[in-house]
Amino acid sequence: MKQYADDIKEEKPEIEKENNNNIEETAKTGGSKGTEKNEKSNHEKDSESKSEDDSEHVSDSQSEEDDKNDSKKEKKIEKSLTAEDNLELHSLSRKERNKAKREKYRQTTADMNRKEKINYFFYYFKVPILVSLAVIVGVTFITISLYRNTRPVAISFALLNSPSIEYLTKDDFKGYMDYYDMPSSYRMIDFYSNKADIDIYEDYYSKNPDDALYAQFPSLCYNDYFDVVISDKTGIEYCGKMSLIIPLEDSLDLSMSKYINDNCPERIISVKNVNDDMTPYAIDISGTEFAESLGLDYDDVYIALPGQSARNIANSKRLLNYIFDAGLID
Repeated sequence: MKQYADDIKEEKPEIEKENNNNIEETAKTGGSKGTEKNEKSNHEKDSESKSEDDSEHVSDSQSEEDDKNDSKKEKKIEKSLTAEDNLELHSLSRKERNKAKREKYRQTTADMNRKEKINYFFYYFKVPILVSLAVIVGVTFITISLYRNTRPVAISFALLNSPSIEYLTKDDFKGYMDYYDMPSSYRMIDFYSNKADIDIYEDYYSKNPDDALYAQFPSLCYNDYFDVVISDKTGIEYCGKMSLIIPLEDSLDLSMSKYINDNCPERIISVKNVNDDMTPYAIDISGTEFAESLGLDYDDVYIALPGQSARNIANSKRLLNYIFDAGLID
């Protein structure tokens, strides 16, 4: 019996140990299952939340789509009503049509405040207003252009080789204009260049073919645009060689030509033409009150004549008559 009791005592710790192990395994299994249940529950909640969000998003999209459709319907209705109004108005006489438009405008703006009325006015009449403004601007532009281009020309000149002179104004020609009592409405036409030199022509032109001296000046001279060219000797030589000025015998007024030949023949200056023949092309005005008043960069000042039109001859005679006080014009 004693031996049996000892055997039972030995077996008890082993049984207890097995029981403890079984309990731990059960606890682990149960915990794992609990965790799985919790995770499943959370996943189901997330799915439900996402489903709700998707449902809300679909609802919002549907709402926006409905708003767009409503807006389109309103526009179609408005367009249809406008078309009907236009058809009705079209069937009326002009007087009745204008009366109907005024009445419709009055009814539409009856309940508006001042700001709304102003905004509606510009919306309602924007096309007539824009058309009227365009017509006014166009007519004004054409009128100003015609006025500027049809005013009498006091003098049209090209000034060469005086870098410090950016432009000359009527103040510089005030003595000339006062001499003939010209009104301020008379206009001046001018042109400036500082590279009129035959010695640098080829090199400079090859690098600057678009310079106004080469691109515009010759054409203007050939078309009687200028009455006179004012320049130093270098500029006159350039113009003579390039055939941009006309010999005095073909361009100077006869009475002025006679006056200069009789009173100051030494002022007639000859330079080479395109064939290298010395030709009388210019008149020396150095030391005159007019030449001094211009404030040019050189002391020796010359005038040459590039045009042969009636205006060219009349204006060049007028200027030279003033410079030399020749008394050829009353």
